[in-house]
Amino acid sequence: MFRTLSDNQREIVFNKSGKFVVRACPGSGKTYCVGARLARLINNWEKKNEGIAVLSFTNVAWQEIEKKCSEKFSISKIAYPHFLGTIDSFVNKYIFLPFGHLILGCKGRPILVGEPHGTWSGKDFSSALFDNISYAIDGSMYAIQATKMNANWQQNKYITGAKKRYNKAGYATQNDANFFAMKILEKYPQIAKAIAVRFPYLIVDEAQDTSDIQMKIVDILIENGLSEIMLVGDPDQAIFEWNDARPELLTRKYDEWENSIILNENRRSSQNICGFTFGISSLSDASVSVNEQVREFAHRPKVITYNSNLPQIVSDFIDECQQQGINVSKESTAIIYRSKSIVNEILGIPEITFGTNVWVDSHTREFARGKFLYDNGRFKDGFKILERILLKTLSNLSYCSEDDINDAIAQMGFVTFKSQIHAFINLLPRTNISIGEWVDAANKALKENNCGFELRVHKDGLRLSFPQLFLNEDKQIIEKNYRYGTVHSVKGETFEAVLLILKTKGIGSAYKTLLNKNISISASEELRIAYVGMTRPSKILVIAVPNDDNKNAWENKLVRN
Repeated sequence: MFRTLSDNQREIVFNKSGKFVVRACPGSGKTYCVGARLARLINNWEKKNEGIAVLSFTNVAWQEIEKKCSEKFSISKIAYPHFLGTIDSFVNKYIFLPFGHLILGCKGRPILVGEPHGTWSGKDFSSALFDNISYAIDGSMYAIQATKMNANWQQNKYITGAKKRYNKAGYATQNDANFFAMKILEKYPQIAKAIAVRFPYLIVDEAQDTSDIQMKIVDILIENGLSEIMLVGDPDQAIFEWNDARPELLTRKYDEWENSIILNENRRSSQNICGFTFGISSLSDASVSVNEQVREFAHRPKVITYNSNLPQIVSDFIDECQQQGINVSKESTAIIYRSKSIVNEILGIPEITFGTNVWVDSHTREFARGKFLYDNGRFKDGFKILERILLKTLSNLSYCSEDDINDAIAQMGFVTFKSQIHAFINLLPRTNISIGEWVDAANKALKENNCGFELRVHKDGLRLSFPQLFLNEDKQIIEKNYRYGTVHSVKGETFEAVLLILKTKGIGSAYKTLLNKNISISASEELRIAYVGMTRPSKILVIAVPNDDNKNAWENKLVRN
């Protein structure tokens, strides 16, 4: 089962111990490597109440590790005493939820609110901002989305007071949970010691995405006895700074821990793509293609320009893929982009004018979003949204928790409760009309059935369609024979061919400024996002940029004679 491992991978799986970082290039097979090390440890594990904790940052990432263990190493389930899941779920399960009351001062178990745990809406302006505020590592409050906040909000005692008040009542967002988990371990080192005993081995995948608070939690565990820890990641692929990712923390650990190793064998891409993308990498040498099926693939990556002809650019790219022998499908071919507005032009869906005010209140948006997802085949997601927002609206709650749903089920009975949710969903009109028409039809149905509330949108938004409003809620809202999505949506995936569409800039400086000034990828998240996009394909890579100035800047950086 381990015969396909390279020498470097074997070193990681069988020989490495203590604290070390695996600096893994794109396509290096790091997930396979993590799965192999986990499988080797489990196969030799004898302790009944101590286990291995393997953490990543998304459900997709840890599920991929689980899949590798099952398919490649015959371990069907990662069960007790081990833990495989997200870093947030680990923090919640073993630190914040059982011990959060010690820090918050609440009477019972804390309640996680806000995304991804459910939509939060306060009863007044100040409390409505609760889930947009959290705590930096020094304890100061900061806004997650600064544009939603008034100037000098930190001096507003009503806003900051509402945050503290809801925390004291036991409510916390996921960002809050991470901060308070850190404070718990700092104040109660015996809890940190107990976790280090419970999980003497820790593996963190995608470790470039750790925040300073999350890395501090790891450091506290090390201070309290954790001695076997493997951090795996690539600082060049850290693209979640909006979620407080700090890639330099992984780089620092790589430099500090002498046992660290570079994994620079590319099992995904041709050597042409490896050499091309090396132009903006921080690695000292280009990764080496070791995939014999694609290593010598002749197609050379290129940069092209577009203006108002993106649909034609996409069509030409699809033709080129077919000419190169690629069977175009959602699995093989991807059109990816940095800016979500690009998809409007590709799919012919008019973009919403900046500043258009659509929603009078958050519950109207949630009813519309839930029904839209339900109508487009995402029944489970849509049902969950509508279940929560209906109970929240009827009960006048700031937040609908699992406990609230369970209480309603206990009172009404499971079948009756679920049947009534389904009946309500069927009351709502289908979402193949404008939002204005939908709200009118929905309100008529709500009134006829004595629901006791109504939905409202602003006049500016009446003519907007549901695809315009919720285009980015569904990865494939318009059916195509290829995959399309943002760079973030395809991170970790592999395609045979990729068309990466970039604008003149992302957030901050223009790309040509970054490239012409030789700004390091370590100092620019926008360059890292572009790098993630251009390292997805195995055979064909085409980058489309707006004009010749941008084309020249990218070619000067990427094309090597």
